[in-house]
Amino acid sequence: MKNKKDLTKNTPSKKAQATTQEIIIKHTMRKLRKQFNYYDMPGETNNSPSLTVPDQTLGIKELLNNHTRGISSNVKMYEGQYFDTEIPQIDDLTDLDAFREDIKARETALKAKIKEENDKKVLERQKALEKETGTTETPKYEPKEEKS
Repeated sequence: MKNKKDLTKNTPSKKAQATTQEIIIKHTMRKLRKQFNYYDMPGETNNSPSLTVPDQTLGIKELLNNHTRGISSNVKMYEGQYFDTEIPQIDDLTDLDAFREDIKARETALKAKIKEENDKKVLERQKALEKETGTTETPKYEPKEEKS
């Protein structure tokens, strides 16, 4: 039998020995893989003091007891937002166009309603002024809106 070379022995590497600083830098660098390339990304070290306070946690039993007794636990609670309008499900671009047209029609209807209410208020104010003094109030100048 031929003598096989023992692969477990330490063999000298062909590369030069890395310095400890290079080893530390390689160890702290993360590799970010994108398709066929590797990009080195430096890690983050946190040197700021810890903000945790010992014995400040509550167990589940304590949390439940506090909740049933109405004791607040200083936890942020987010309330849901509910709207009167229905949110449409858009499956196609034609649905999107129809929704846009509907929104524009609502906008023009609301603008007309607001203008009508303002005109009513102006007329009522003019009538009240005529009754009191017998003179008419000159209406304020309102520039015409340009259609775009």
